[in-house]
Amino acid sequence: MNTRPGFTLLEVLVAISVAGIVALLVYGTAVAGRDVEARLQARRRTVQTAQAFRSTVQDALRNARPSRQYGDTAFWIDAQRDSRGRPMDRLSFVAAGSLPPLTADADWQVTIEPHPDGIAITATPVGIALRPRVVARYPDATALQVRVLGTGSAPEWSEQWRFPSLVPSAIELTYWDDRGPIGRPLLLTLPLGGSQ
Repeated sequence: MNTRPGFTLLEVLVAISVAGIVALLVYGTAVAGRDVEARLQARRRTVQTAQAFRSTVQDALRNARPSRQYGDTAFWIDAQRDSRGRPMDRLSFVAAGSLPPLTADADWQVTIEPHPDGIAITATPVGIALRPRVVARYPDATALQVRVLGTGSAPEWSEQWRFPSLVPSAIELTYWDDRGPIGRPLLLTLPLGGSQ
């Protein structure tokens, strides 16, 4: 009997099956890698948005200033709660501009408040008739709690500020989502605060 060199039908079918399994494994790994990359990019965008929002808040609050004329309102808190008991505070203050988007060419009336699509910072230049515009948004947070450090011989943290023409010495902002507080509160000492 003569044997011819070559592969049997069984060997060819086994080789095709093994190649198909390897191709499926490579395809599955590539798809999983794309999914992981997409999730990492989404997470990176979320972190960058939160950092940009936090930086804008810090810059605005560090430049908060007391009123220039007696009786003007420069800093106030509207403390509220929603039907589920989450804090829905609204903070408004006057800030001297420094870094974009709150540039140094004007003082700014800044408001930080929760909306259904996230906490927004709106700003309007003082003394210029323009509509307020959103300068930053934190979409992951839908509730806000604001506390200020009171004055006196034994200062305490409070959700009310009784001196609207002055700036408190320190402020604490806690961002919330539907599950509760998000991370640690933002605690800032205000350079122009505490002088009464």
